[in-house]
Amino acid sequence: MSKTLSRSELALIDREGERIKNGLSNLVDDFPNHAKTITGMANWLNANKSTCQRMVETINKAVDGLQVIHSLPGPAGLRGFIDLAEQHKMNAKLVEEARAMVVRFENLIYEYSRSHSALKALIKSSDKSAQTQGNKSEQRKALFEASRTVTGEQMENLFFACILKENEQDHKYLQQYTLTFFDNCIKTETARPLVIPVGPSEQKLESEKPELISQGEEVADKLANVSLIEELTSASVVKNISEFTRGENSIIIPALPDQADGFNIAAMKNYPEEQLGPFYGGKKASCVSVQVRTPIKSLYMVCFLERSYAMRSVANAGIYSMNTQLATMITSPDALWYDRFHDEADLVLSSHDANFSEKLKYPMANELVDSLFTVTGCDRKEYAAYMVRVDYPIWSTAYRIYFQYAID
Repeated sequence: MSKTLSRSELALIDREGERIKNGLSNLVDDFPNHAKTITGMANWLNANKSTCQRMVETINKAVDGLQVIHSLPGPAGLRGFIDLAEQHKMNAKLVEEARAMVVRFENLIYEYSRSHSALKALIKSSDKSAQTQGNKSEQRKALFEASRTVTGEQMENLFFACILKENEQDHKYLQQYTLTFFDNCIKTETARPLVIPVGPSEQKLESEKPELISQGEEVADKLANVSLIEELTSASVVKNISEFTRGENSIIIPALPDQADGFNIAAMKNYPEEQLGPFYGGKKASCVSVQVRTPIKSLYMVCFLERSYAMRSVANAGIYSMNTQLATMITSPDALWYDRFHDEADLVLSSHDANFSEKLKYPMANELVDSLFTVTGCDRKEYAAYMVRVDYPIWSTAYRIYFQYAID
């Protein structure tokens, strides 16, 4: 047995770890809510508390497959855990799937090592950070340079801020407001038109043309499905607003006369019935997403989640194929383990009144966040903030923040 694992071996173990976590998470997700904490799980199952602690930490905190392998109980402990779950009349299909994941786990251990502890030591000694992280920013930069040459498109910055809240007119639904700022877009004559994605999960939008609004105007629930903030949008875009056309899940912006010099667009969207709320029979997860359709130098995401939901949720971020349907996106991120790219999307929790320009190192961040709250009339104190920043995001992907809710 080699003393270190190759990059390809680490990648395979990482992907298998994600798959194993998904199968085990599905079983635990079917537990009653009071049995999803360490103590509650141990009491309900009459199980070893240490095993339950490792299960909870794996499901809630492991951000990649290698961490899953490190934090999981051993195969014998997992089998005992699943046997106890079966005694509580859990879904037979989920129990069978969980047992299959233990077999995969055991096969993985003996493929590369002698025992679980030996595999963990081997992964650690292989120095994953040095082998797989290394120069990732430089690699993404090289991809950016190649992509912008091939496509004839580029953008300096893409800033996305959103508010996810309970709809005040109909509490059964989650409402989402978004502000997307396309900063210094440059397109050659052969480039595709710029597209503003419009993709609510469970709502059909009927609007054909965006409306114009002011960044100092409180519109609140009267905000159209799609609007442009006039002060933050280039004059040539505003002038051509009547020529915008509607695609199936997007608004298409025509070629612009000043495109060689770059142009800006600030688009706001209002999804009043984004999805049926998790406390009213809807899915136990929600997702906000940004599509990287144009090669971009820097991507910034700030999501404000209503505190009553933030207190009962676990948040994480990932990079996925852009082609996944939105209805599929609103689910556990572990269910899309096969569609997630092996790259960083570090998520940071922040206070609602943070200096976002300083934290994200983007001078316009505070102004854009202020505009989002001014236009929507929402009270910033009622929200928790989650941030992601990525330099040279991977072209033709979607960067997503997921919230998984603890609900009986």
